[in-house]
Amino acid sequence: MENGYERAAREVVPAVRYVLIKRLKNKYNMREEEIARHLGITQAATSKYVSGKRSTRIKRTAGKIDTDIIEKYTESIKDDGEHAVKMCLCAVCNTLNDFGCRFSYFKNCGAEGAQC
Repeated sequence: MENGYERAAREVVPAVRYVLIKRLKNKYNMREEEIARHLGITQAATSKYVSGKRSTRIKRTAGKIDTDIIEKYTESIKDDGEHAVKMCLCAVCNTLNDFGCRFSYFKNCGAEGAQC
C-alpha cells in the first residue's frame, strides 16, 4: 500500500508540472527549453507534457488542481524558477492531500532557519 508521499511523487507532482507547463507555454509563450530550466526537468519531459503524452491519471489529477494556486505561482515561476516551483508544488499538494507532510516546503517556508 502506497503512502501519501509516494502518491504525491507519482501523481501530484506530475499533474502540477503538467498544468504549469501548459500555463507557461500558453500564457507567456515560453519555449520548452526555458520551461524545462525553470521547472528543473529535461526539455524531453517538457515536450511530453506539452504534447499530452502523459497518463490519464495525471490529467485527471490535474483537473482537480485549484487554478487560483497555479495562477498565483505561474508569474513567480517565470521570474524566480526553483523557489516558486517548490512553493507551488507544496501549495497544490496540501490542497489535494491532507496527510500532514512533515517535509512540506510550503509549511516550513518562513520558519526559523528555513531557506526559502
